[in-house]
Amino acid sequence: MYSTAEDPRGGSAAGHDSWRRWMSAGVLAGILTLSGCATQVNSSAPAAPIAASVATAAVPAAPAHDTAQSSAAELAPASAYCPADLRFPGFPERYQDDLRSFACILQQHYGLPAALVIPALQSAHYDSRAVSLMSPPPPSSVPQAPLPWWRYRERFLSAQRLDSGVRFWREHRRILEDVSEKYGVPPPILLGILNIETGFGSFMGNFPVLDANLSLSLALKPRRAFFLAQTAETLKLAEKLGRPVSALRGSPAGAMGMSQFLASSYLKYGVVWNDPPGEGLPNLWQSVPDVLASTANFFRAHGWQPGQPVLVPALISRGSAPETSTRPDYTLAQLARLGVYPERGHALLPADTRVGLLRLEGRTGPHYYLAYPNFYAIMGYNPSVYYSATVWAYAEALGRIRG
Repeated sequence: MYSTAEDPRGGSAAGHDSWRRWMSAGVLAGILTLSGCATQVNSSAPAAPIAASVATAAVPAAPAHDTAQSSAAELAPASAYCPADLRFPGFPERYQDDLRSFACILQQHYGLPAALVIPALQSAHYDSRAVSLMSPPPPSSVPQAPLPWWRYRERFLSAQRLDSGVRFWREHRRILEDVSEKYGVPPPILLGILNIETGFGSFMGNFPVLDANLSLSLALKPRRAFFLAQTAETLKLAEKLGRPVSALRGSPAGAMGMSQFLASSYLKYGVVWNDPPGEGLPNLWQSVPDVLASTANFFRAHGWQPGQPVLVPALISRGSAPETSTRPDYTLAQLARLGVYPERGHALLPADTRVGLLRLEGRTGPHYYLAYPNFYAIMGYNPSVYYSATVWAYAEALGRIRG
């Protein structure tokens, strides 16, 4: 998910202006890395060469495509509809050749029929606003200090947001308990996701998802493979939902619903609460049980360990901490030999448990934390350390309020 300061991908101009100010403040690299938003998913599309006009640099979490120098016409099967005079009236002239290649690739490499692909692309429109919001800010000649974690965190731990979480928990207590029992993910963690992503559904975005994905595929070439894959998944999702693709609305990054799933995550991890596997698709815009179950299912698939901690304050017994790591590069035994231990009162896990050692800035200075496997399950949702630590901090605060 892409996370923002005020209105993550919502429809208001004020929210987007706030996002621009945040990006210009130098936090884009730290907190808006795609990964998003239940975004760490590989496409189910088969690996195959991609036309030279679509080939891009490798990007994390995007499908791995061979970048063989073949033309779209050479790649397209006999059954693919790839005439050279295809036009896409909703897009600028400079993108027409790329869109013709896209139309062929969506048929050839993603197995989509021409009867679905061509009308959808010809009815879509270039979304310059989505491109503007998703484009990195231009390089600045004046280096800007990174935003400290406590400032990022406090925006999501306001009294208003905590009150919203308490009300949501009270209103949906039974389903939260049932989902937690089935998947092993505590209610406060699920609420932490919904808090950051959409303010418990208060701003889910109103961008046409197909338009956003196509526009980002065209304009953000380093991420072209990723967003083209999401274009294919969006078309599949609309078909399976039985809805016109134009009806799918979400963020400028193409994320949808209360939990802000990309189309690939929706198809792979979305579950209908208490329905047998494979029995229809969830409604992630309106069904709270489906949203909670799908989010918990995502975590379970990304290694969530029931009953284990997320972050634990670290005690440094030898004056200075060893080198920090945002990845699980240490075992608890290795850290103990270096004089680093979990804060007293926390259950001890096996000595070979792999953890990271984080240094996060609080109001009063730096604090060290041990990051357990569940922290990295949250990073599967959004690979920002700030994001995952804030989900934990919100869950901790909410738990204290609820007692």
